[in-house]
Amino acid sequence: MIQSLKNKNGFTLIELLVVIFIIAFMATFGLPTLLEAIDNQKVKGAARDLFSIFQRAKFEAISRNSNVVISATPAAFTPGGMVGSYQVFVDDGAGGGTSTDFIRNGTEEILTTVSMPRKVSLISASFSGGTQSAGFYSRGLPINNRFGSIQLRNSIRWYKISLSFAGNVNIQISNDGASWL
Repeated sequence: MIQSLKNKNGFTLIELLVVIFIIAFMATFGLPTLLEAIDNQKVKGAARDLFSIFQRAKFEAISRNSNVVISATPAAFTPGGMVGSYQVFVDDGAGGGTSTDFIRNGTEEILTTVSMPRKVSLISASFSGGTQSAGFYSRGLPINNRFGSIQLRNSIRWYKISLSFAGNVNIQISNDGASWL
């Protein structure tokens, strides 16, 4: 009986401890990098979503032959994110409102409302005329020539989604909020 137990293959205690040490080492040094990459993907995804919203608003303005506005509500940066939001609506004066006032009033149709996800903050919205709103009219150009940008960030990255005078939209990235690529 003792002889048959000696012939069994398995792991020694030393081998098992080495494997546990390697796993603990990888978790200690690899997990923060992985979490940072996940957080960066969240803010990048939110920036791409906002870029797509600008493109959709332009398309909706042309197809509806009406004004479509993106109105942002920025907030102070919070590492946990979930601050700031934006709303897209048809600014056509429905229900007693005034068109091209960049304010949803009356029964103007809301196309979408977006709140920032975890670890993402919408920190600024600045468009010409000192407003936090911009939009497109039926030809796909900015209403009242409003151009400017909206900034999103997490603890590491900043993204700026800009609307040009000609109605073009682009995304820029920064590691410090000052120098943009």
